[in-house]
Amino acid sequence: MQAVYLEKEDGYSIFVNLEAEYPFHGTVPEDAVYDESGKKITPDDLNNGDVVEIYGNGMIAESYPAQYHGITEIRRTEQANQEYIRQYGHYLDEFFIEKDPSERPYLNVCYTDELAAASVIIPEPLSYTWTYEENGESNTITTDAPHILQTSPVEVKKLSEPMQMELQFDVMPERIQIFSWDDALLGQEQDEAGQMPEGAAIDVKTNDNGNPTFTAQPGRVYLACGEWENGTVEYAFRTPADQE
Repeated sequence: MQAVYLEKEDGYSIFVNLEAEYPFHGTVPEDAVYDESGKKITPDDLNNGDVVEIYGNGMIAESYPAQYHGITEIRRTEQANQEYIRQYGHYLDEFFIEKDPSERPYLNVCYTDELAAASVIIPEPLSYTWTYEENGESNTITTDAPHILQTSPVEVKKLSEPMQMELQFDVMPERIQIFSWDDALLGQEQDEAGQMPEGAAIDVKTNDNGNPTFTAQPGRVYLACGEWENGTVEYAFRTPADQE
């Protein structure tokens, strides 16, 4: 794939496929980036407007912008192409807007199956407590959310067997925990003591991209609990069993 690398002054970056003209986030390999002469360089040596040839497994997640985490090699063929910067630079302003301090981190749940790599956006957190500063004043927002079993979590994918899934946050949490329930319990009422069934703690690992991963099971509901310096945010989603 031939692409242009675009980068803002604060370090945020994105690629644009020059043939199909779509933007995508790509994981730049640390030890497989080369300049025009074939000399190995570092990812930090890529600059705004550099034209590159990208090699990889071709598994691009169907999100917007797309996600390409299977890049194995990048070769720079041209530096700082000003025409491409003018033509595609608007993507930097579109995707890297200065974040409102009251805005919570967002989450994509990603997986790869026999068809393609996919990314499912969890549009709203289930609950959160978030502290931020605005105009020199500290503000705290806390939600009063129902228990996850009394909600309708976003469906990520129907599963017939266990599948590895990855959590991608726009701001990486300092700590992440995942809990799980049987999705047959959705709609569950509190017992006589006013309690709900406890979720099972799920083993969370970190992949080469630095993102949390876990093994999703068919017919389960998941609660991802992230902790940041500003507070805690909980996200709900489910993986129904495929009955076919």
